[in-house]
Amino acid sequence: MQKEMKGISSWVFLIGIIIAIVLGLVLGAGSSGRVDLTDDTTAIIAAILGVIGLIAGILAILGMGTITKEEVPTFMIATVIILAIGASDVFDGLKWFGDYLMGIVKALGIFIAPLAGLIAIKAIWDIGKD
Repeated sequence: MQKEMKGISSWVFLIGIIIAIVLGLVLGAGSSGRVDLTDDTTAIIAAILGVIGLIAGILAILGMGTITKEEVPTFMIATVIILAIGASDVFDGLKWFGDYLMGIVKALGIFIAPLAGLIAIKAIWDIGKD
C-alpha cells in the first residue's frame, strides 16, 4: 500500500508540474495580450494549481510523497528561488517570450507554495518534537 501511494504521489507531483507549465503558458499568453484572460479565469487557474499543490503536500507530510527528509533543504531552497523569480521583473526585458517564462514561473510558484508550506510545517513539527 505504501509503495502504491508513493507511486501515486510521484504522478501527482509530475502531473502538477506539467499542468503548471501548460497553464503558465496560458497565463503568459494572457499577459502578452494574445489571449483574453479575465480575473475569474486567472483565479480558476490559481485554484487548480493550489489544490494540486495541496494534495501533493498532504501526501508528502504523510510520508508518501516524492520529497524525502534528506531532500527537504534542497526543495526549500529551490522553492525560495522560484518564488523570488516569480515576484521579480526579471523577464520583462525579453521581447517575445518573457511573458511566457514569467507565466510559467508564477504558475510553478502557485503549485509549489502550498506543497512547500506543508513540508515546512512538518519540518518545524519534527524539529520541535525531538
